[in-house]
Amino acid sequence: AARPRRVGGSIFRFLPREPSSMRRLSADEGKVAVVTPDGCGCLESAIVGCLFCCHRCSSERLGSAMAFFPPKPPSYFLVEDVTGKCHARYRDGGSQIAAGSRLAAYDAEYVDTKRGNKIVVLSMDAPSGCDPVTAITLIVSHGNALDCALFVPFGRRLRDSLGVNIMLYDYSGYGTSTGKATPKNVYADLTAVVAWAVRHKKRHPSRIVLYGQSIGSAPTVWYAAQAGVAWDGALQKDGAHLQKNTTNNANASRVKKNKVVAEETNEQSRERLTVGSPSSTEHLQTRANPKPQTRANPEYHQIGGVVLISPILSGLRVISGSNQCCSPANVFGLCDVFPNHKAVAKIRCPTLVMHGKRDVQVPFSHGETLWKGLVGAKSLDLLLDDSEKINHPSESNPGGSTSKALSDVHEITHPSPYWVVDAGHDDVYERNQLEFVTRMKRFCESVVRTADRQELSRLREEGVFNGIRNDAERVRSTFEFNATRDDAEFERDAERNAASADPSGSAQTSVNLTGNDSSNNTSAPGNSRFAKTARRDDGAPVKTQTMTR
Repeated sequence: AARPRRVGGSIFRFLPREPSSMRRLSADEGKVAVVTPDGCGCLESAIVGCLFCCHRCSSERLGSAMAFFPPKPPSYFLVEDVTGKCHARYRDGGSQIAAGSRLAAYDAEYVDTKRGNKIVVLSMDAPSGCDPVTAITLIVSHGNALDCALFVPFGRRLRDSLGVNIMLYDYSGYGTSTGKATPKNVYADLTAVVAWAVRHKKRHPSRIVLYGQSIGSAPTVWYAAQAGVAWDGALQKDGAHLQKNTTNNANASRVKKNKVVAEETNEQSRERLTVGSPSSTEHLQTRANPKPQTRANPEYHQIGGVVLISPILSGLRVISGSNQCCSPANVFGLCDVFPNHKAVAKIRCPTLVMHGKRDVQVPFSHGETLWKGLVGAKSLDLLLDDSEKINHPSESNPGGSTSKALSDVHEITHPSPYWVVDAGHDDVYERNQLEFVTRMKRFCESVVRTADRQELSRLREEGVFNGIRNDAERVRSTFEFNATRDDAEFERDAERNAASADPSGSAQTSVNLTGNDSSNNTSAPGNSRFAKTARRDDGAPVKTQTMTR
């Protein structure tokens, strides 16, 4: 019932002979559009099965061939100056004249990935008047069929209107990046960019927002999900350790109440009650750090937020629906690439979703389903005067009034989505620029407030820890000084006792540490005696003859 035709040398479209009795599934450029009878997905599954066989039954190969279409040739190239710094230039003369100055304002660098590829990163700091360290860093994963240089004008507009640091990168095989675009390579690319931003650019992860558009939503959702999984693992370890400590403390208290303590000796009492004893110092250090500092996987940083523009549910759900049991999304579900519908529930940071209601390339239902799949997805008015008050009811909080910071609450509250009326796949911004910028700005401001509260909490914790640590060090120093002083007094008393027990009167030659002998107070004023204490070159005292005047 369908007649195949080759389009563009690599894309197959199946056109119907009888449009009235057929159903055509829309797809964006570079995807497979399949025409099947109404209510049946068998033909779609058969075609996808043939494609799997052609690519050696590898979803990685199929995803690389059908999902990524980098522009050939690239729209830009990199040149290196005498100092070794790279600069980007447009290949087309018209583009270089129109937007060459904007492209030249970006810093271009190559970043190595764990899969051995070198990807291009274009970065620009926040505009003047904004501190790049405290400003939001927006890492953009662009859509298909374009490279980062084609995204530069819009990226510059976002940077100027939002006051953020902007980072654009090309996937492996896009632009002048090396390698080939595959799902695993794309995941490694974003991981390398975030690590480079944290280590090289010194951007704090809580102030990083991942921006994914269309196919760029796949690595964005994947990275945020991996960070969420690592964060959940760290919380579980902390909870298990805290529960163990609580149980041990309860058992110790019970044993202490039931135990009859024998009378301690004076020496044991002194050791236990000494303020500067090592045991008390260790106790102070234990109170300063009651549980180990469990960290999440350092490879995946807990970012501040995620923005998804026209996102996809999965690779197969773009070319077919999931309503029929025989659709490719159900038949080949285990081989599906970019399963955002499964990973989105693992995200543990605020997520803003935008989608056009008239999108025929990635249906509007994709964005709606993703937003509903977010854990604890609720509407959040980011225009609240008191940003710390969240008045949304939940199962654990029926009243809904709480003043805890988002960093102290495991359930993340996401902002309300933005469904753009009359917008397609690529014109979400153009349909209502003011509303788009307003929503983005509110979201970035909320991420900044959350990061500031986390920073303040961290500084307070560090201040308390530093105070306890300083107290412990002071107590330790006091204990050492007291021990040294007691040893000196013990030696002096021993020498005095030896001098008083000497019958030959050799006490005249004993060392007088204080310079004031109480036995001389009864002598006549004219016969008052005083002692001079001599010292050797190494500072040790030596015995001298007591002089009489």
